Amino acid sequence: MNASLYRVEVDCPVCRETFSTSRVRSKFCVVESRDTDFCVYYKGCNPIFYEAAVCSKCGYAALYDRFTEIGPEDAGRVYSRFAGKWNGRDFGSERSIEDALDAYKLALYCSQLRKDVTADIFTSICMRMAWLYRIKGDTEEERRFLAHALEQYMVLYDRGDTPEKMDEITLIYLMGELNRRLGNADDAVIWFSRVVSHSMAGQKPLIVRMAREQWSMVRNTIKESGQDG
Repeated sequence: MNASLYRVEVDCPVCRETFSTSRVRSKFCVVESRDTDFCVYYKGCNPIFYEAAVCSKCGYAALYDRFTEIGPEDAGRVYSRFAGKWNGRDFGSERSIEDALDAYKLALYCSQLRKDVTADIFTSICMRMAWLYRIKGDTEEERRFLAHALEQYMVLYDRGDTPEKMDEITLIYLMGELNRRLGNADDAVIWFSRVVSHSMAGQKPLIVRMAREQWSMVRNTIKESGQDG
């Protein structure tokens, strides 16, 4: 096995069997660069490839950190949907980008079968899939999953919620950035302006600086296209 990986034994909450999955050793998680929507590039092994865990025994898949967070009713629904259809594929070894995408597709499918999945979880999966498609160079699929993520971020914002480990001003910035990446210039400007005027702006100078930079980029694009004024 790749020296940067280690195996973890996981108890599946759906089939009650034990399977193994790979994780990246923290000392090998060396950041090389970041995109403006927080996609991280690593030197060597990319831990994003391994954040979706898949039970080789029954097919249940979810983000590793949330894998056991499934209620009995949803566990039964997932189990019955895969019963007799799962081919026993093992995702526990080193993954190619296609393996990683397949694991996330299963996690996304399982999240759609469940009634207890929040917009937060769905968005986390979609963002990671968008990043993987970006790494792969598939712009069309990248945009498709960015659009799905943006839609769910809007749901969270409208409810007054934020994703786990994200504050409101960062969420607002990210909605601006995803709109920018999707070509929604006017909407991007609106969200970036809300970052700059937000009550937390003084506490988040990096987010404000990023918002100003992206805001300026969008306005220049609008001017160059002749849409401004």
